[in-house]
Amino acid sequence: MSTDPAISLRHVSFSFGRTPVLEDVNFELPPRAAACMIGPNGGGKTTLVRLILGLLTPQQGEIRLFGQLPRRSRLRTGYMPQHLHYDAQFPVTVMDIVLMGRLGHSDSNRWFGWYGRADRAAARKALQQVGMEGFGRRPLASLSGGERQRVLIARALCGDPELLVLDEPTSNVDTLVEARLLDILRELNERMTILMVSHDLGFVSHLVESVVCVNRRVIVHPTSEITGTAIEEIYGGSVRAVHHHGQVFAAEQAHE
Repeated sequence: MSTDPAISLRHVSFSFGRTPVLEDVNFELPPRAAACMIGPNGGGKTTLVRLILGLLTPQQGEIRLFGQLPRRSRLRTGYMPQHLHYDAQFPVTVMDIVLMGRLGHSDSNRWFGWYGRADRAAARKALQQVGMEGFGRRPLASLSGGERQRVLIARALCGDPELLVLDEPTSNVDTLVEARLLDILRELNERMTILMVSHDLGFVSHLVESVVCVNRRVIVHPTSEITGTAIEEIYGGSVRAVHHHGQVFAAEQAHE
């Protein structure tokens, strides 16, 4: 396990044409940290995730994952997108999806889709980690929304990453599924760094230690500092904040 920061951004700026999206971003996450990224729509969260994943290159500043450029750390990074776009009529199985997480790893024939024993063993282990063992042969289209979320996490875990990036992991799932996902992420956080993009502060507040607030600029707060006032400042407009046993749950009003 690397002793370098899992994620390090120094003076990172990015624009689309003449439109600035992120300005002078600086933050670090140490190994095995858990953090949540929040902010208004259009504030730069998606762009920041793409920069961290190496899908975009900053115009200014530098990004390092475990002391390396993001493109050199891709095999150490697992990513779960918010949505999985697929043709429900296409006969893809759960195992087919999870094995995609092995691309670039181990076996010599991996680029041709010929997965070996090590790949399939890793996929079965990943499914077991998310409570989906025995689902490998099930058609993806037959699963519920929460089950598909867990399959996407399994795909991200299949390459045995040190950094797990999740985009809205609780979108379109009920509270029982949220509780199961929270348990899974707690276990995973014992051995890997987790960065989540989420609007559900009530969910992530039980797991994360810090909140990465993104609205063109980035400020990192400990979770203890996230109050209704702080959230209003982040979103730049009025919000509703309801306190439940000391936790803050916020509903964005002006920035849907």
